[in-house]
Amino acid sequence: MAIYFGGSRSLPSSPLLSQVVGSVLQSSQVVHVGCSTGADQQVIECALRSSSFSQMRVFAAFEQSGIGSCVVSAVKVVQQFAAAGGSVSWLAGGPLSVPLAARLILRSVAALSGCSAAVFFQPGAGSLAVASRAISAGVPVFAFSQSAPATPAGCVGSWLPPSVSCGFWGWACWHWLPTQAPLF
Repeated sequence: MAIYFGGSRSLPSSPLLSQVVGSVLQSSQVVHVGCSTGADQQVIECALRSSSFSQMRVFAAFEQSGIGSCVVSAVKVVQQFAAAGGSVSWLAGGPLSVPLAARLILRSVAALSGCSAAVFFQPGAGSLAVASRAISAGVPVFAFSQSAPATPAGCVGSWLPPSVSCGFWGWACWHWLPTQAPLF
């Protein structure tokens, strides 16, 4: 089974993210992640620190050389992961002829494919777009955040309030609870 990880591109260094990803890697589950700075970069760095290369797949929206990247791409960390023997799907969002914004969401959709859960840290608009895709596919969605994240576009339901704080910066784990649309 694979678990998708994502979140804010501006996420500061997070001990909570390291703990969560570390626990997943220790349980021998596979991790799928994108190629951006912030949350994605920290997830990749967890694998580099633990030498869990076989359990992680990185989905990059750019070429191995870095062509097609942008200011929020974690090119050096992705290249370092690949050089260490990690699995990277280069141009996972399509060829360079596809506009960057489209490549980024398509890369995330590719990373989400086959996952049994999706986990986000301080999700913003891009993460919530991926969460919306996960919810539509029936994939459970979790978010670590200080307050309930915004509603993923087009989704009916609500964030289930956590029963306990995670202990870091007042963060808590929220779970998306879909609501069945009325039949009539």
